[in-house]
Amino acid sequence: MLGHVYTHAEYALQRVVELFSNLLLSLHEHSLIHTYQVVFRFVQLKNIDSLVLRYLNTGLLPFKEFSEDLLFDEEA
Repeated sequence: MLGHVYTHAEYALQRVVELFSNLLLSLHEHSLIHTYQVVFRFVQLKNIDSLVLRYLNTGLLPFKEFSEDLLFDEEA
């Protein structure tokens, strides 16, 4: 199947953003505010806070896995 081929850096960044976003969401749901703040501060220090917040707000990861024009009609 045709799709975006990740570089190692893109794949690693996408996984990190997804993992930190899921962790922050889980911490917030369990009302662990202090831990949430510590983890979010770490994310800010690593300079990925904008990507994490975008993922939390929209569910979009930094890179699309497949381009819509590459999909067949049955798959879209």
